[in-house]
Amino acid sequence: MKKDLTILGSTGSIGVNALSIPTIEENFSMLAFVAGKDVNTLSRQCLKFKPKYAVISDTQMYGELKKNLFGTKIEVKAGYDEINEIASKSSDVVLSAISGSAGIEPTYQAINRTEKLAIANKESIVVAGSLLFDKKINKSTNIIPVDSEHNAIHKLLNYVNYKNLKTITLTASGGPFLNTSIKDLENVTLEDALKHPTWVMGKKITIDSAALINKGLELIEATYLFNMSHKDITILVHPQSLIHAMVSMHDGTTVSLMSKADMRIPISDAIFDSDNAPIFGNLKTSDIRNLTFYDLDNEKFPTINMAREAINDGVSSIITYNAASEVAVENFISKKISFLDIYKVIKKSLDHNKKIKQKVLKNNIEHILSLNQKAKDITLTIIDEAL
Repeated sequence: MKKDLTILGSTGSIGVNALSIPTIEENFSMLAFVAGKDVNTLSRQCLKFKPKYAVISDTQMYGELKKNLFGTKIEVKAGYDEINEIASKSSDVVLSAISGSAGIEPTYQAINRTEKLAIANKESIVVAGSLLFDKKINKSTNIIPVDSEHNAIHKLLNYVNYKNLKTITLTASGGPFLNTSIKDLENVTLEDALKHPTWVMGKKITIDSAALINKGLELIEATYLFNMSHKDITILVHPQSLIHAMVSMHDGTTVSLMSKADMRIPISDAIFDSDNAPIFGNLKTSDIRNLTFYDLDNEKFPTINMAREAINDGVSSIITYNAASEVAVENFISKKISFLDIYKVIKKSLDHNKKIKQKVLKNNIEHILSLNQKAKDITLTIIDEAL
């Protein structure tokens, strides 16, 4: 029997990859597709997969989407409130893949209304992890990570005795600037930063990867997902991106997970049941002849230590790390600040948050979202005044 699937962010890289999985239509009935502004891609997806609902965030695109889907039985909606309403509808599986902070509230709305919540939106866990993993709030939804590294850990923990777990290691490709000196980073361009050596992704996540902001976010995610101290989580640079994660046990053994750099693999693991998962090709011996690993250069890429500092300081600082990095990356993409300014902006935002010592209502989504927005506003002020 097919399961209902809602995709929050169907036109982004995760959504597009999910819909390209060969057996997706055999196993799922599409309940809803949600997109931001890409009305053309959303229209094509809807005409092919025929979800019950099509929702576009940009209300100005409503008329065009309605026109494109005329004659179908697809119910067309627009606006952020409609996205939250769709996210709260009962569905067997929800794939949360809206980029940035916009994905936080829809992800939260899916809690207890879906059996399985596959999360690709890092910000949902980073900002609202205190709610998503609170058993008093989340009583019935199984959260499964889609990030290749976290999904690898999730999978590995099914094969080992959790009580024997000592540390986990998340790998990082190192991005396009792995071999670039700090001095040369002063002059890198947006075009340089968008040339990721391994993955094809959207602009924001690609810049996050170039600055290793994404690994700071992933570090925070891992503390929530696996209930571990950040001190027991290591980041290891692995340019080939074939080993996605490792778990080390108290008995002296370490287990790793390897697969091709194909996001359809972790997406499938997160949304399919194991007995009907699609079949993908395994790595060949020739693929793994040269595996290299490097310690992270924390001087060149300070965002990991900033994330650790934020974890130590508490939820308010974690929210600030997310908000400041999002605003800084947006301003780099619009060419208002330089690449190295990204780090300065995040650090100044974290320092400011330390001074004001905000109280956090951890079980209140409205309060969490207001803190996230407040941190964004402060970061914008820092950019306007100091840079």
